[in-house]
Amino acid sequence: MAPPIPISGWNKETGQPPGRWSPGFFMPDKRRLGEQCQRQPAARRILHGALVALAVFSAVFVISRTAAPYLISSTLVRSAMEHAVAEWTGHDVTMAGAPEIAFWPKPRVTLNGVTISKPGADGPKVLGRIEKLSATFGLYSAMRGRPQFDTFHLLRPRFHVDRDLNGRLDWASEGLLSAAVRKVAPRDGAAQALEPELDAAVGAVTIEDGSLELADQASGRTLVASGIAAEIAWPKLSQALKATALVDAGGLAVKLDFSSPQPLLLFGGKDATVSANLDAAAFTARFDGVANLTDGLLRSGALAFGAKDIAALKAWSGIRLAGLDNLKQAQLSADLERVGEELRLDDLEFDVNDTHGTGILSLSRPADGKPRVSGTLAFDRLNITRLLSAFSLDLPSAGEEGEVAERPPRLLQWLDFDLTLSAARADLPPFELGDVAASIMATGKAAQFDIADAAFEGGDLTASFIGAGSGFARGGDLTLSIRDADFAAVADHLQITGPVARGKGSVDLILNTAQPAWETGLSDMSGTFRFSSPGGVLTGINAPAIRKLAATSAYFQLSAGGEGSMPYDRLYYSARFADGTAEVLEARLTGPDETLTVTGIVPYADNALALSGELSATDPANEAAFPRLRFFIGGAWPDPVLSPIYLPSANPLK
Repeated sequence: MAPPIPISGWNKETGQPPGRWSPGFFMPDKRRLGEQCQRQPAARRILHGALVALAVFSAVFVISRTAAPYLISSTLVRSAMEHAVAEWTGHDVTMAGAPEIAFWPKPRVTLNGVTISKPGADGPKVLGRIEKLSATFGLYSAMRGRPQFDTFHLLRPRFHVDRDLNGRLDWASEGLLSAAVRKVAPRDGAAQALEPELDAAVGAVTIEDGSLELADQASGRTLVASGIAAEIAWPKLSQALKATALVDAGGLAVKLDFSSPQPLLLFGGKDATVSANLDAAAFTARFDGVANLTDGLLRSGALAFGAKDIAALKAWSGIRLAGLDNLKQAQLSADLERVGEELRLDDLEFDVNDTHGTGILSLSRPADGKPRVSGTLAFDRLNITRLLSAFSLDLPSAGEEGEVAERPPRLLQWLDFDLTLSAARADLPPFELGDVAASIMATGKAAQFDIADAAFEGGDLTASFIGAGSGFARGGDLTLSIRDADFAAVADHLQITGPVARGKGSVDLILNTAQPAWETGLSDMSGTFRFSSPGGVLTGINAPAIRKLAATSAYFQLSAGGEGSMPYDRLYYSARFADGTAEVLEARLTGPDETLTVTGIVPYADNALALSGELSATDPANEAAFPRLRFFIGGAWPDPVLSPIYLPSANPLK
């Protein structure tokens, strides 16, 4: 016979099953069976109890919903709802039409055509209208005759709020909310404390397709926000408020996330901790800190702003700013602090296009003047032309109509500026400055931009530009001083053709222009110019060739002398200019062997020349080797015509 097949778990040596062996191994163990029988009734009893409780709860729920219309007076609920709204607002509340009451899935009452008003000199003044106002309520409280409402829903509410000269809102009255606002007190930990009898439950509030119109007496402006869709969570008056809203602000869709642990302090015009985030297609803004709705709005905290779509932001705000079309993106962040009447932006950091900067700014308002922006800004790279053109900001005046394109700059109607600037590099096309220290001061009557020091083509540059009137859009007076710069590099940047002095030199320039500095041309300028150089070469002048041509030709072009240059130990040039013409007061090049002098006028508007020149020996003892040669210089730059002037004793034709 074949050996038995081993079964997993059996003892291979004894052939017995695991564990204790007994003749009744395959028979039920009575003690074990008894234990199981004892456990099973207990589990069944728990399950049975749970099912019974669920059935009872379901029956009570269904019966309460079914019987509620017969147990609760709709008139009572309507009256209680109207009374609750009036109690909250402190104003008169009326309703058009019959209320709607539903009991599934939760008891809810809906009032139609709700109007909130207060007495006025010319009759009742409407503060708000709500197409439908609904709220849930508790069955037990309603059966007792005192329904308690929560989870409010407002469909198409239209609110109107007046803000007086002192920042007070006309919604403030004798209601429960106003009483809580008056009695609330700040508490440690950015919280608020409220007496228990005023600490009413609010719950959740939903606003659908709402609008808010705010008439501000101080500014004379009316602000309108429409298409409001909001979700507000406010468990109790003493607790924190959180809200999320979508708003149509002047055609721009804006999402607002707002929270405050001290909402009653905020509504009462006191300092309150808030967190607000605005997000729109054109910009984003964030603030975390202390705010005050009555004065200052923002007290202290972290502020951030970013412009994402400059074109959309420009169209929405109506701002017209010279150079704004070149702006692609901008963002800033700072720690805001209000000290007395001064608003400070500390740790300011900003990015405009590819320009990064840091600094400190303050906004103050003197008792006898406009708000003043002052502070210090440090740039990685600064464009001076765009900086000056920024003061052509044109904002419409209140009530002004007409051709806005013809309006003069208006930025300084609202703000004065006093800024200290620095930049590792600065663009003054076609030049680049380094290590710039500058300042700008602009008021409604005067504007001045100064460069106290800057590196310029291996030398130093200082400048002062005083605007004509307010801003720089109407030109002004420029004083420029350059010391020990490489004028070979200057000529290359300016792409000057013709004779050019290549060497270290200094410039003193004084000019006046009636046009914007970034748009002006040479013909629009008037002033004086002085240039001096201690050594170098004057390219495009071949003195030996000129002497040779002068001996054989009555006139010839400068280029006929071929390539060449004239070294000098000193070069000095001065002129005054106006109306497109420069008068050469003095022009003297002193070289090792020869000296060149030039006088006359340069009608540079026509690119013409009308000069007389002279070549002579630098050392009179060498006059035989370098005889005096006079000539007229006419024609056009950069290749003028030279016509020799022969002296009677030196006429080669005799």
